[in-house]
Amino acid sequence: MAFRPLCFSGEVNFMPDARFFLTSGPISVDEALRLAGVEGAASSVDQHLVRHASSVDDPDLEGALLFVEDEARAKALRPERFALCFATPELKTCLDGASGVVSYVQSPRAAFASVAGRLHALRGLSDAGSPADVDQTAAAHPTALIGPGAKIGPRVDIGPHAIIGPGVVVGAGSSIAENASVWCALLGTGVKIGAGSVIGGPGFGFAAGPAGVRRIPQLGRVIIGDSAEIGGNACVDRGALGDTVIGPGTKIDNLVQIAHNVRIGENCLIASQVGIAGSAIIGRRVQFGGQAGIADHVTIGDDARIA
Repeated sequence: MAFRPLCFSGEVNFMPDARFFLTSGPISVDEALRLAGVEGAASSVDQHLVRHASSVDDPDLEGALLFVEDEARAKALRPERFALCFATPELKTCLDGASGVVSYVQSPRAAFASVAGRLHALRGLSDAGSPADVDQTAAAHPTALIGPGAKIGPRVDIGPHAIIGPGVVVGAGSSIAENASVWCALLGTGVKIGAGSVIGGPGFGFAAGPAGVRRIPQLGRVIIGDSAEIGGNACVDRGALGDTVIGPGTKIDNLVQIAHNVRIGENCLIASQVGIAGSAIIGRRVQFGGQAGIADHVTIGDDARIA
């Protein structure tokens, strides 16, 4: 049960994974605009159905709900076929003639969040679904909770009061220590998760709008490569619309925060209290000293050392 090809071939998941999220709908564009508190659309080709929230980077945007806030992404979106996009008024010239409905609002993120929250919901431990598939050689403490549809590989060890969310995949020989929580995640072989760590929790995504601060649904996953280790009380947030990726062989110390959509290469070393902000890209064999802080969207090349 190896995930190297998925982690490092450049493949990214955009459509919310049905193992982890329930998707309702589709809904009409009119209904979506009503949910966002918007009257009418600035540009409309036809009344597409809104089927799922997505990112502009998704190669297939049919039925997609989107938002854009910068000129480059707006221009890239214009020739694509999509259902509904929220954009700032300044981008109108970039999106004229778009092949979907465009609604111009002051806070595209907040409008997007209102509709995405209606389309998708995180699966819960008590939701209906196929029973967990636990290999007969795996050992789970009686107090551990394993959600429906989860797949637990051979020789996996799950400690007291650990929680494995619905649909989570844990590869052979992995261990989940006591009080750890793993959601929306695919773990390779020989992965170790320390006590009290939270894997796949929601990222820190919020948008300010007329109705106040609104949480943006976090609809991605966490993918952890073979033989990666994460210490105690660390947090690895799931992606907002794509994946958060931890490369094979990477070792992460206690009390580390890795935000949504971060992508970390193989065999990195990350010491205690490091914080890596959203969408940072880290190369292979990078080493981080304790308490180093990495800003969002930063790219760090192979073999770098961060003090």
